Amino acid sequence: MRPLMEGASRTRLVALAVLLAVFVPLVVIAVAGGGSEEGEAGGLRIEPSPQDAPDMVIYLEDPDVNELGTNHGRRSVTIECMDGDGAVVFRGRERWPFSDTDGGRFDPHVHVFMEAAQLDQIARCRLKGTEPALEGRKT
Repeated sequence: MRPLMEGASRTRLVALAVLLAVFVPLVVIAVAGGGSEEGEAGGLRIEPSPQDAPDMVIYLEDPDVNELGTNHGRRSVTIECMDGDGAVVFRGRERWPFSDTDGGRFDPHVHVFMEAAQLDQIARCRLKGTEPALEGRKT
């Protein structure tokens, strides 16, 4: 009768089992998108108007994306803003690329005017069709 497992074979089998136990979950997490929530794409900073006007200011966090190629050569971009449940409460179009930088003091941005009731509902906004996807939460 042969022994169930020799020492070296058993060590290799245990090492393989440990490797699989560690790497399989990591691969699953990577394929599933790292466990991040939908809507966590970045790129926008959304703030209420500093002048208490019925508008909000949408800033591009990375000025380098403020180019025609980001929007596939289109000269306007659709802005969609959603409430906390993901329902669209505002949709509008703005010129692209954003030209307002307040003399270079701020990142490229646009002032989006809307009704006060819409402003209160908005949780996040996105620029539709951009690559990279640009969206952000209202601060």
